[in-house]
Amino acid sequence: METLRSRGITRDDVWAAADSLLKAGQRPTIERIRLHLGRGSPNTVSPHLDAWFAALGGRLQDPQGFAPKPGCPEPVTEAARYLWEAALQVARAQAEAALAQRETALAEAQATLARERETLEQERLVMQARLDGAEAAMAEMTRARDEALERGAQAEARAAALQQQVETLRAEAGVALEARVSLQREFAAERTAWDQERETMTARATASERRLALELDAARVAGKDAQKLLETERKAALERLAHAAEAASRQGSEMTRLSQSIAVLEERVRQREAMLVEYREQKKEAASAGVAAVGRRGRPARGTLAGGASGLLRIRAVPGG
Repeated sequence: METLRSRGITRDDVWAAADSLLKAGQRPTIERIRLHLGRGSPNTVSPHLDAWFAALGGRLQDPQGFAPKPGCPEPVTEAARYLWEAALQVARAQAEAALAQRETALAEAQATLARERETLEQERLVMQARLDGAEAAMAEMTRARDEALERGAQAEARAAALQQQVETLRAEAGVALEARVSLQREFAAERTAWDQERETMTARATASERRLALELDAARVAGKDAQKLLETERKAALERLAHAAEAASRQGSEMTRLSQSIAVLEERVRQREAMLVEYREQKKEAASAGVAAVGRRGRPARGTLAGGASGLLRIRAVPGG
């Protein structure tokens, strides 16, 4: 074998270490080879180990691939054969495990592929629906474009008509401008006349204000005189009111005295009326007594008549007091 030295480790060293590990029933790895050799870096061991795995299939098919060298003792040959068979069993088990893993992975990949196909089919249906919608939208947009073109043509026709109207309006605007200039001139002339009339009215108003101010001053003077006269009249009225109040007070005293006199007179009238009633009763009694005496004696006694007369005189004298 051709040797490739890299950092002191050759391919034969790596292959020999891998063969020893495989014969010992262990799977050759970078770390195990480094431990077996006691040296070497992973970057150096890795390519030699990959080459060993690549050549392992051909060596397994070759019966002499792991055979001992000629002249080897029989026990060593038997041990080598035993190790070879053990290595084959381990390799078969590993191959079967790898195959099972690959089949499992393949089944999972197929299931994933089926799911992806289903997803893709759904996406295809969605895309087809979107495509149909897009085609419908495109048709709608085409129809809208045609309608827009038609409206654009109509708008151009209206624009042409409007342009013609604009030209007409411009001509009318020119005429209106000339009329406005004429009106402005007339307005300027009328405004000049108005300004003159306003100045005249302002002068008249100023004169009227001055006249009113003079009349107002005269009215103020007359008002002051009237105020003085009113104050004099008020004082005189107050004096007359005081005299009237004094006279009313005197009249009130006189009325009080008269009221008292009237009350006394009324009391006397009541007393006289009572005495008159009493006198009438006495007169009736006296008349009754006289009639009875005449009936008994034929004429009245003088003493009785005198007593009656004196009693009447007494009655008349009582009211006078």
